[in-house]
Amino acid sequence: GYLFMDWKILFTDINFIIIQIVGALAWLFLYLSYHRKTTNKILIFQIIANILFIIHYFCLGAYTGLAICFVEIIFDYLYYKTNDDKLLFKVSVPLRILCGVLTYGGPIDILPIVASINDGYALTFRKKKLVRGAIITYVLWFIYDLSTLSISGAITDAIIVITNVCILLFNFNIFKTFKKIKKKL
Repeated sequence: GYLFMDWKILFTDINFIIIQIVGALAWLFLYLSYHRKTTNKILIFQIIANILFIIHYFCLGAYTGLAICFVEIIFDYLYYKTNDDKLLFKVSVPLRILCGVLTYGGPIDILPIVASINDGYALTFRKKKLVRGAIITYVLWFIYDLSTLSISGAITDAIIVITNVCILLFNFNIFKTFKKIKKKL
């Protein structure tokens, strides 16, 4: 695999560059899915994104990430076709864990499983705390993506984490708190 290659060789390898472009396209489709107006268009864009992620992770040998994306396709579809998000989440947890067991290659493979379960939990039960849940989810994916050399994934994960931290800072009026503290000094 790519993990033990010299980095200089890695970034001149056309196959590696194409794999990263596929990962970037997956993120683009996922981003665009959030801006679609109909449920069907959202679903189509998310399925395309996950298919691209599956190709991306397959080419990198990151089979746990691949398996989680496959599960995401199934549950994205089911979430749009049913109204019982809580039941679907409860059913998805053992399936996600099974993916981890079947594809386990080392401790790093636990991260996308935990990230996926955390994300599903935040979306299903903790909608008000979604931003905090997203930070945990994407920090875990960031570590996984870096370890599997999904550079395009790691960059996007980092952007999402930074964006969500900024949202938290503004929502909790951290800057006003700092001004109050400064005035007291």
